[in-house]
Amino acid sequence: MNGSLDIRNHLKNRKLEQVVENRTAYTIETAELNIYETHSHAESVELTFHNPVLTSMIRGRKVMHLDETPAFNYLPGESVLVPGDQTMRIDFPDATEESPTQCLALAMSQEKIVQMTGELNDAVPLIDSPTGWKLSDHSFYFNNSSAVNGLLNRLVAVFTENNPAKDFFADLIIKELTVRMVQTQARQLLLDNAVRYASSNRLAFIAQYIQQNLHLNFNIRQLADKACMSEPNFYRQFKAQLGMSPVEYINQQRILLAQKLLKTTTRSVGDISVACGFNNLNHFLKLFKRQTQATPLQYRHTAAVHMLGE
Repeated sequence: MNGSLDIRNHLKNRKLEQVVENRTAYTIETAELNIYETHSHAESVELTFHNPVLTSMIRGRKVMHLDETPAFNYLPGESVLVPGDQTMRIDFPDATEESPTQCLALAMSQEKIVQMTGELNDAVPLIDSPTGWKLSDHSFYFNNSSAVNGLLNRLVAVFTENNPAKDFFADLIIKELTVRMVQTQARQLLLDNAVRYASSNRLAFIAQYIQQNLHLNFNIRQLADKACMSEPNFYRQFKAQLGMSPVEYINQQRILLAQKLLKTTTRSVGDISVACGFNNLNHFLKLFKRQTQATPLQYRHTAAVHMLGE
């Protein structure tokens, strides 16, 4: 889910001293929040942090070059977690004085991250995983959820306000942000490799089973039985690792299938609704609009226009 970050408080007091990657830093004992602004076209600007850093786009567009990934457009509503000592090489194709590119970079203590993931492993152990919860040693690109976006907005507000308890508040937010990043990373790894992990990870097996049988009327008790878990434990583990309840995941996957069918077939909306496992058209329409911000027919039209433009 995309969402803009509010940096109005920062803009009131910051000083512009250079047109490319003008940096304003806000620090606490265990983290540093940097807000970068670029007001001119630039290419191959290099940036390296000693500690792991979460970057998140605020405004404009960058083209990011990271060691192990092809160059990609980096837009508002997106974040990249970069390991310490890895150099980011950045292009600013669109930045101007009137329309600057803005991005935040939160550098976090490696020791603090290890401590927080350790607490998560103690509280909610990651099932069928030899390593448990941890942040990857590789860069990780993701779309901000509404929860992550809300945490980033709160973090900017706390860092830029004059509050004696700033360190305490920031630590609480960073702790939750770290947990959500770890969950997002684990979820993406699991779902992207569900087929590969299905024989050794019970939740990967269930995710694959759901994806292959979206037309069925799922029963959570039956899914828990397939995972060889009690229903309460299955629900708790599923939500902890995938960041959503089983029903939310099922509905998400059904809408993704509906999007694919709307783009690639001429089947009616009602037919697609049934094919995706919905027995109530109005419920399908409501969930589709919530997930895509469009009706099925609007989505099909927009997809067709984009295909014609390619």
